[in-house]
Amino acid sequence: MNTTKMIAATVKITVASLILGVLQGCPVPPGTSTDYDAGFISGFMLDDEYWQGYDDSYLTVPDGPILYSGSEIPYLEDGSYDAGYWDGVWYAYNDGYFVCYDYAFTIGFSEGYDLAYRGDWFDFIAGDAHPEYLDGSFEDGYNDGFTEGTVFGATDYRLGLPLDWLDAMWDYRAGTDVYIEELETGTGAWGPVQLYEYGVDPREYFAKAAVPQGQSPIRHKKTLCKISPRALYAVTAPVEKSEETTYNPDEISYRELTAKVRQELNVAPTVSERAAEREITLADTWLDRVNAYRQTLSE
Repeated sequence: MNTTKMIAATVKITVASLILGVLQGCPVPPGTSTDYDAGFISGFMLDDEYWQGYDDSYLTVPDGPILYSGSEIPYLEDGSYDAGYWDGVWYAYNDGYFVCYDYAFTIGFSEGYDLAYRGDWFDFIAGDAHPEYLDGSFEDGYNDGFTEGTVFGATDYRLGLPLDWLDAMWDYRAGTDVYIEELETGTGAWGPVQLYEYGVDPREYFAKAAVPQGQSPIRHKKTLCKISPRALYAVTAPVEKSEETTYNPDEISYRELTAKVRQELNVAPTVSERAAEREITLADTWLDRVNAYRQTLSE
């Protein structure tokens, strides 16, 4: 087995034990065990399970059957090889499922930002409607990102900042929320978006009476060596953000894209389903934007 991959998987075991308190419905490593660790590495390194999770997110359609199957993975509560193996499979599958949502969020953010970065931002956002699916699918991620991106796009336009969706998205992921008083809307706790949470069976979302808004590991923590230029429109959360909002991206496995996924993302739509009458000015492909995001993850 590749040494780098073995180290990465071992780190994953340690990280997994630290974040269990904020994950719902996930396996619980029982502690240090040579057999368990060996099993975990074997299960976690299964690319087929990772990309099955990705595909289940990608292929789920709005208001259709939820394809998520993470809750069907066996859970053994001991220190055996099999217990580690199935926990590793669980993490691989859920990483893939969430990463698909995360890439879609990135794409949606870029397009929402671009379409709102114009003089008629008020009418555009006022006439837009946020569809909430709560299923952790590609469509769910796209629409979550799109809505948050529009608020940042309009804000940057008003501040006279250069069009830079990636910088804006990392500002958002670092915890910056912005608010537009004229529209009485904003990102995070002030917007209609309910971000999908890593490791949660989407069916559990629909079973809840209320879902916390703006609390999600989508807001990967990234240290920014600058003051946000959007500080004029920044707002402070009414309650302290949960530990999930500072979830470290290194704790999720962003594996090398397969040829199939690269082909799926190698498109450059000129319009969005959210705004068919409005032309997207971004000339690069979805794949280019995902790769740009992946690059900043490693910096």
